[in-house]
Amino acid sequence: MVNKIRDLTISKSFRTLKGNTRISIVFEPMWGIPYALYNFYLSLYMKAQGITDQQIGYLISIGFISGAIFSLFGGAIVNYLGRKRTLLISDLIAWPSSLVIYMLANQFWIFALASICNSVVRIASISFTLMMVEDADDDQRKAAFTLLNIVNIFSGVFTPLAGLLVGNLGIIPAERILMAVAVVSMSTMMISRHHYYEETQVGKEILKERQEKKISADFRFNLFGNAFGYLKKKPSVFVVMSVLVLFNIYLPIGTINSLYFAPYLTEVLKQDKSLISLLGGVNSLTIVMALIFLLPHLKQGLFPLLTGLLLQILSLLVLIFTPTGSFLALVMVIILYALGFGLFRPLIDTLFAEVTEGKERAGLYGLSNTLVSIFSASAGLFSGKIYNKAPVSIYIFSLLILLLCLGGLLLYAFLEKKPLFPRIKLPRRRRDSKQLSRI
Repeated sequence: MVNKIRDLTISKSFRTLKGNTRISIVFEPMWGIPYALYNFYLSLYMKAQGITDQQIGYLISIGFISGAIFSLFGGAIVNYLGRKRTLLISDLIAWPSSLVIYMLANQFWIFALASICNSVVRIASISFTLMMVEDADDDQRKAAFTLLNIVNIFSGVFTPLAGLLVGNLGIIPAERILMAVAVVSMSTMMISRHHYYEETQVGKEILKERQEKKISADFRFNLFGNAFGYLKKKPSVFVVMSVLVLFNIYLPIGTINSLYFAPYLTEVLKQDKSLISLLGGVNSLTIVMALIFLLPHLKQGLFPLLTGLLLQILSLLVLIFTPTGSFLALVMVIILYALGFGLFRPLIDTLFAEVTEGKERAGLYGLSNTLVSIFSASAGLFSGKIYNKAPVSIYIFSLLILLLCLGGLLLYAFLEKKPLFPRIKLPRRRRDSKQLSRI
């Protein structure tokens, strides 16, 4: 399905967007920039408050366990309250509320409470995705996911500013200032965006049915709609969901946004705290370049997805063997990761949006988020223990997850008979008008 979408340049992408899809992208910088500023140093802020490496693993698990509970009811809540209303409520809890708690936190259980509040994002992500894709066509979806990634990734260019603040003020006061800025910016964005949003057409139909038939049983008992029946009929959709779930398990463990990344660089590879923020800028610029200049030209079959996975696998291999004190090797790690992530992330999101459809989409996204939370909770506990014993093992574990994603992608290509590589058109030889004599 990815190869059926006509390729759009970034300059044309925004002009294709309409309605809720356009509104979603317009307001995203007000979330993305403050998030990039405070999130890079969040784990070091926790450690400065006395949180240990193993407790960071526990916090990841607590977040995903609570996320599993919220995801379990997420699809039903979105259908019950409507996409628009659910997004406003869940976003305000997941971001401004959790950040206020983080600002006040000085012990493990307060950080745990903030993590639980932030896990409401599992509901917010379902409603946000539906608001962005339900009234859009395939071209608009691809453009939206690409632009969404560009906005959020480019926000990381501002990460060195956080490094300057940390260098001048220290980690705790600097991080609290960045969080306060994020609370104001995100709250303003969410309320303003809600004002311009309109409920999606599918959302209106579901709300109308609920009002006319007074359907409450769906909320209590049919949490995922007919998602399981849909997956049974379409095993290839289950494969795509599995790849998406695995990739989302990998994100909080083995990427630059992981709570382990900054401690690994500063404590294991002996990098300077303020200097590592430059890697965030390198990451953002590289991903944006991949999205703008590389992605539009890798257009046939599943080749961009395959390339993205292989680049991220190579990045982890380089990181695993990076010697202490080698900043240039880390720059190479970040460039490889950023190129791979820039190719893979928007297209796997687009692919899942395309293979799901109609009223089953909310249930499928709810099920996907539930699975991510359940498996990530286990991975969080496991990752905390193995990091405590041998920090590099966290990236070996991440490597195994990406290899499973690669296997899933190959299986999807086999089930759907999709080409993994672009077809190369060789020039045909012209036949001479006169046949050569055999004599």
